[in-house]
Amino acid sequence: MQNIDDLPESEADALFGAAVRARRAQLGITLDQLAQSSGVSPGALSRVERGLLGPSLRNAMAIAHGLGCELGELLQPGAHAVVTRKGEHQRYLHEDSGVERMALARPVPGIEWVEYRLPPGAQSSHFAPHRSGTREVFHLLDGTVRIWTGAHSVQLRSGDTAVLTMDVEHRFINEGRKPARLMLLVVAPSP
Repeated sequence: MQNIDDLPESEADALFGAAVRARRAQLGITLDQLAQSSGVSPGALSRVERGLLGPSLRNAMAIAHGLGCELGELLQPGAHAVVTRKGEHQRYLHEDSGVERMALARPVPGIEWVEYRLPPGAQSSHFAPHRSGTREVFHLLDGTVRIWTGAHSVQLRSGDTAVLTMDVEHRFINEGRKPARLMLLVVAPSP
């Protein structure tokens, strides 16, 4: 694998920008959400992603932190082991619903491990269909959650696991009177 340091500056900026854009897309977050978690303006992030702006070291580190990864992952993906310590996972809180999403790991492209916490009655966003063949594995740790895939739904209770095809719009809702907590593994097919 070629080291990004060995490339011309414009090519290195383009590769870094592409890595940032890919990681953000994998997390399913907007430029505004990344701006909020990194402290880098949406405009600057847009220029970085398009390879038009080479970020300072401080901003590059802030972007990596905002994406819940190490800077090295964006510079040379897969080059080393990545450990995220307790309290360092990237968290996203939907202010209106109280739904909390914590990105736990993205071991390889196309696979993501996430934890969700839902207050009683809270509903996730409506998620757009994933690429054909994408599966999501839900394991409910606590509570009662209904998962909607298009017009169909399945209810899970504590300890239940479901594997669902997610090439349709989908969402989930805590139907219980207590907070719910679930683990989600997203497995997308190779492009």
